[in-house]
Amino acid sequence: MSKRSARSQSMIHQARWQQVLAGLLMAIWMLAFHSPLRAQEKPTSRGVLQGQIVAISPDGQPFYVPGVSLKLTGSGPAITSLTTFSNEVGEYQFRELLPGTYTLEAALQGFKKFSKTVTIRAAETIVEDLTLELEGLRAEVTVSSETEGIATTETAPPSELKQQTLQNVPLINERFQDALPLTPGVVRGPDGLINIKGARASQSGMVVNSANVTDPVTGEYAINLPIDVVNSLQVLTNPYAPEYGKFTGAITSIETRRGTDKWKVQFQNFFPRLRRRNGSFRGLGSATPRLSFSGPLKKDKIRLLQSFEYRFVRTDVESLPPNQRDIELESFDSFTQLDWDLNSTNHLTTTFSVFPQKLAFAGLNTFNPQEVTPNYKQRGFFWALNEKKAFANGSLLESYFSIKQFDANIFPSSGNGVMNFAPDVNSGNFFNRQDRDSRRYEFLETYSFTPHLLTGAHLMKAGAGYSYNTFDGRSLSNTVRILRANGARSQQIDFVGDTKLERNKGEFASFFQDKWTLNDRLTFEYGVRFDRDTIADENNFAPRLGWAFVPINDGRTVIRGGLGLFYDKVNLNTATFEQQQARLLTRFAADGEQIIGAPQQQLLTLEGGRFRTPRSVNWNLEFDREWLPNLFVRVGYQQREGRREFILDPLEDPVRGSRLLLGNGGRSSYKEFQLLARYTFHDRDQLVASYTRSKANGDLNDFNSFYGNFENPIIRPNERSRLSWDAPNRFLLWGDVSLKHGLTVSPVLEIRDGFPLSFIDEDRNFVGRRNRAGRFPTFASLDLQVLKSVKIPFGGKKYKARVGVRVFNLTNHFNPRDFQGNLASPLFGNFFNGVSRELRGKFVLDF
Repeated sequence: MSKRSARSQSMIHQARWQQVLAGLLMAIWMLAFHSPLRAQEKPTSRGVLQGQIVAISPDGQPFYVPGVSLKLTGSGPAITSLTTFSNEVGEYQFRELLPGTYTLEAALQGFKKFSKTVTIRAAETIVEDLTLELEGLRAEVTVSSETEGIATTETAPPSELKQQTLQNVPLINERFQDALPLTPGVVRGPDGLINIKGARASQSGMVVNSANVTDPVTGEYAINLPIDVVNSLQVLTNPYAPEYGKFTGAITSIETRRGTDKWKVQFQNFFPRLRRRNGSFRGLGSATPRLSFSGPLKKDKIRLLQSFEYRFVRTDVESLPPNQRDIELESFDSFTQLDWDLNSTNHLTTTFSVFPQKLAFAGLNTFNPQEVTPNYKQRGFFWALNEKKAFANGSLLESYFSIKQFDANIFPSSGNGVMNFAPDVNSGNFFNRQDRDSRRYEFLETYSFTPHLLTGAHLMKAGAGYSYNTFDGRSLSNTVRILRANGARSQQIDFVGDTKLERNKGEFASFFQDKWTLNDRLTFEYGVRFDRDTIADENNFAPRLGWAFVPINDGRTVIRGGLGLFYDKVNLNTATFEQQQARLLTRFAADGEQIIGAPQQQLLTLEGGRFRTPRSVNWNLEFDREWLPNLFVRVGYQQREGRREFILDPLEDPVRGSRLLLGNGGRSSYKEFQLLARYTFHDRDQLVASYTRSKANGDLNDFNSFYGNFENPIIRPNERSRLSWDAPNRFLLWGDVSLKHGLTVSPVLEIRDGFPLSFIDEDRNFVGRRNRAGRFPTFASLDLQVLKSVKIPFGGKKYKARVGVRVFNLTNHFNPRDFQGNLASPLFGNFFNGVSRELRGKFVLDF
């Protein structure tokens, strides 16, 4: 197909979807604006009771309280009791009420019960706004990683970390990504990427304030935020709500903080850390100052939140020479948020973030010295606009618009020569250079409403959205050689053809969901999602169902479960596969000079000539119980079956010649048994322990392993085996404990099986089954952070400060990151690059 023909078809597809999108948005507009007006036009002799529920956080900031159970009981014999729940912005409504006196009760675990007598008059709307009080409110509150108590109406409660926890637990780089492994079933794999519930990093999604922030090209996480702006971090491992899409693994959802009513300033990490080598200090080890401030630009109207973070960090590889073993990271992150209360029913939020970053000597390890590693640079910005409109009937209309610019450059750290793969240590220069410019425009409109149906309480939500993704770049690769132990060439890979890459994609999505609380003991969450894009060009319908059942009417036991179909996205680097350079393979005799046979050009071929959207079927079942006061226990099982994943496979065909085939036949599976216990004491302290027994299998030649940010030129036949991040047994313990004299102690203990290993021969062919040659040693690490609250007098005032220390790998356990698996190496079977004990200080100053 010619480029002109492809562009014409793309324009036709875009025009078609623009018409569909316009029709759906018009339907939502009519539903949102016409229905409430019609309801108001009908006169009635009955009354209406409505209002909004808020609570006051410890810092004095009000917040909406959704999910509050409200019960309205009449005093007359002809008046029956009614129940409902507050919606996402804390609003509730009772309609068609007979005149009389009622008792209004509001209850939600963690808050004091509220009760009030109200009088309903004919043809009048009574507004009763409620302010709930937290139980056991203290000056400081620590929120655990799970919802406090038992959330009896949640079908798939997320694992959640609040700002206080993110500040207290020891995080090696003090970034929100470092906190994700505190969730059971989430590990940082051997490549440094986050794997949630056995899925590849590109198979999970991330949203910030409901906006997609993944890289349009690779599908991986592609945003850095100062940790100070994160209000809550949620890992939704079973997001059965159809509003979540474009993933087959899990979703990470970040909600940012709002500006405060009074000006506040926080400054921390302003002391640099020196680099220590061979018993002496040599230059700078790290400098990571952070500054955040928030306050009102216009009282009770406009609030500002601003945060800046600069990072310069050197991470050493202990198995390399002292002055040539540092990975260098330099970045600057800025985040700005404005919250504007337009009026009592309209709220506007806009955020703007920039996150440039430079990473020198990426992938540095025992076998890849600095000269053979790549450098990585990223630039970009993220701007989002979110407007919420609440109506008198309790419905809510939300409009989202965002633009994400993400550009990346990958290039050799020194020179543009040949890259040599040898049994012991690789040499030369990194072989690949990439220049990528990408952008995503995204629009989403959602409408939430609470219809008054015959049975139970319903919270329904419908939405539709469209995103347009662009990618323009190039990828240029140099010669790669595979060397024998004597230094002679065994194989050579040359790259030929155009380096230009270009692909755009339009995506349309719509969904409907209903959270139906049938009664006090049974809740269903069901719905369906529809996705279509201009690359796969398929209609993908994804039905989902979740449920929560309370078998004992004491509010302390819940059985939950669910089943859902999930569709992934087709990343733009995958869509440009056939535009990549062709590969020319040459094999050499033992002398490294004589060519065996003729060089073979390996053509890049798309199996079946089309892309199909990867998908998965996920289901889970769990039992939650508060066995003793403040002791929460969860026992659960979940399973994920992935299909139609993108897999690369080199083929030797005597008729069609050598090909590198990209197919949709990839499969993966993840099975997990989880046991979790959380104990909360002294109103705010907590200890969380979990054991996870899991199994992650799948095809090993996934596309991003070879054509991701850092390309891998050596592609051997695909196999289905243990995935590289498979860790069958994992124990995790972490806590946040307050002691006397203003001390806070936060330990994190992780013990798990080592990742699987493979053996290769001199020609870098796998020997035996891949990832079945054994495992790394058992990983065990105890990290600890101790903070003390102090007051520092200055200028006649006293300012709050927190002073402390962080220790990583307190026991100095040997946790190697590198393994020599080449049979031709004299160091075969040895492990390298352990992480030694590390001590760091912490100083936080609050104004």
